[in-house]
Amino acid sequence: MDQITSILEQQLGLLAHLKQLIIDESDVLSSQDGERLLEIAKQKNESLNQLQQNNAILALPDTVELIKSSPELLEKSEQGKRLLNECKSLNQHNSELIEKNIASVNRLSQALQASKNSSSLTYDDKGHTSTMSSMNKSIEA
Repeated sequence: MDQITSILEQQLGLLAHLKQLIIDESDVLSSQDGERLLEIAKQKNESLNQLQQNNAILALPDTVELIKSSPELLEKSEQGKRLLNECKSLNQHNSELIEKNIASVNRLSQALQASKNSSSLTYDDKGHTSTMSSMNKSIEA
């Protein structure tokens, strides 16, 4: 039982660390710090791998029965589930930020491509980029 208690406590620590990493990731996504984002992604993967290894032990039938039969272990397990749900919710928010950042980068890329391919780039009344080929022609009054 002591080993299971230790693993559950380790899980809680890992989940708290993962939650903080996800919060940090959100800040980094907003500031668009690519190097720091890569560091955080590596740390998240390491934490997730350790969580997965511990879950394999905790999922053994004998371990599950022991957890269910002990109020202390059951409470730690429930606490872990709550932390995991918080991590999932925060991660979903970050996923949405990532999608917005990707869309922004794509719009910028399209604008740069259009600018590269023409000597004139302008915007229409809706803020979309447009090239005007007439700008390449000489205008006489």
